[in-house]
Amino acid sequence: MKRRTFFNWAGIGLLASYFPVALAACSQTNDDSNTTAQTTSNRPSTGEFVSLGTVKELKSTGYLLNEESQVLVVKDSEDRLWALNPTCTHQGCIVEWESATNTLLCPCHNAKYTANGKVLAKPAPEPLAVYEVKQENGEILVKASS
Repeated sequence: MKRRTFFNWAGIGLLASYFPVALAACSQTNDDSNTTAQTTSNRPSTGEFVSLGTVKELKSTGYLLNEESQVLVVKDSEDRLWALNPTCTHQGCIVEWESATNTLLCPCHNAKYTANGKVLAKPAPEPLAVYEVKQENGEILVKASS
């Protein structure tokens, strides 16, 4: 076997060995049902408002994020409050608030959402879930949609 042929086959074998890693990185993960059930139960329940933080905290950070209950609260450019599920609808990464552009950006695959959860840039297939939110006595209160 010639040296060039050997290196060609070795290179192809090396590339082929990375193919499963690339597929795994871009595929949707399957969490066990216990984790999913636990996460779902921590979300705001229908019918009751839950305090997510204070107006003061929202002003200082620009957003409120409670990963345990999977709620993100932001203020849009018109000072309206929005409470959203921060889980990207593409593959489940947590979106990040970009205050300079009033958008939500997924750090995994660059999906982009408006402050009210509508898709601006794919690969996100659906908008983010929106929750009812209000400001009362200096608190930010969130309730799941019915």
